Amino acid sequence: MRNASIAGVVFALLFVVSLVMLGDLLGSFADSDRSFESHFSDGFNRARDIVGSLSLVLAGYAMVWFAIATGGVRQDRRTLLVTTASLASAGMILAGLALVTVPLSISFGDVFDDPGLGVGQAVLPQFGYVALVIGGMLPAAALVIVIARTPSLIPRWLSVSGYPVAGLLLLAVAVGPMVLLPAWIATVSVVFSRSRIPVVVDHP
Repeated sequence: MRNASIAGVVFALLFVVSLVMLGDLLGSFADSDRSFESHFSDGFNRARDIVGSLSLVLAGYAMVWFAIATGGVRQDRRTLLVTTASLASAGMILAGLALVTVPLSISFGDVFDDPGLGVGQAVLPQFGYVALVIGGMLPAAALVIVIARTPSLIPRWLSVSGYPVAGLLLLAVAVGPMVLLPAWIATVSVVFSRSRIPVVVDHP
């Protein structure tokens, strides 16, 4: 379980970095086009958005790594873990790519003396937000439930705490509740690092 513990911590760190760096951009959801144009006109904002978006993409990969590395479960349960983690990962990666497109285009334009993306700067960031909230957090909530309902994988107190975490992730129409996901996964990772999970053998 050492690899799963490392992967979970890596995911938590990358996801928190992405939320911190993308906070202003994600918080601009449903704002006017002019608001996004003003945001992207600042080179510092664009640099933060690029770092945050790439961190979100890497966090998506780390989530799959975490699920694959988790041991001590039956094959059917492992399939659920990997499937839900992969769906959450896909949502995060799609969101990261959508969020990085505009700032990266404008920054490249500055370097090569091209205009970069001009019209419609608000569309991709808002799509990125929807991809993260719906495409990422819904399957992430399912992943939390799968882990919480897996016998002998985590202590009962942590299993019980997974249900309200999953519930809040399902209602994550704001950035705030998303912080619960890396916090819970990090706690699970610490538990993994301190426990010996027995190997479960599937019988025909």
